[in-house]
Amino acid sequence: MQAVISLIPEPYTTRIQQIWDTLQAHFGLKYFRITPIPHFTWQLGEGYQEEEVLPLLHELTLRQKPFEVRTNGLNHFPGVPTVLFIEVRKSSKLTKLHALIWKQLFPFTCEPSPLYSVENWQPHITLPTEDLGWQQLDEVTEILKHTNMKWRFKLDNLVIGCQHMDGKAQVEHIFRFGKGLTGSFDCGLPAENS
Repeated sequence: MQAVISLIPEPYTTRIQQIWDTLQAHFGLKYFRITPIPHFTWQLGEGYQEEEVLPLLHELTLRQKPFEVRTNGLNHFPGVPTVLFIEVRKSSKLTKLHALIWKQLFPFTCEPSPLYSVENWQPHITLPTEDLGWQQLDEVTEILKHTNMKWRFKLDNLVIGCQHMDGKAQVEHIFRFGKGLTGSFDCGLPAENS
């Protein structure tokens, strides 16, 4: 699987990791350690036609200026699996950029997830997911209720991330606003890590 995400800047990356540490210490939750990259997702699918997508994202990010993103605090999605998250506020800039990403990448995405379509997209920073049960939700929420999760930060990046069959994820391509593509990494895992 591949996704277009944005990395969360400091000091919020550290704050998210501290929340993960608390949840692991109190509840044994650790599925988020498989994808230990604090981020929110713009669009995802089984894969991208990179020869088409990389130039599109390069051009898009060259023209894009950093802008402020705000979070609204703790929330959760109904259904199974239980997903607890920090809600990202849908500002007009965020919504316009999402619509542009969705429109431009859709033709070059293998099996795009409808959860990230313009109609359904709910930007969020995932906290616990797969190993969080409904029976724990109230306790976890109680532990986190005094943690400030209403943040403001400058968004300055888009990233293509990849996720392997075992759930492990990593950064594949980094695009910076005003600069375009600034880094690429091999998404293959060494044999001893797979």
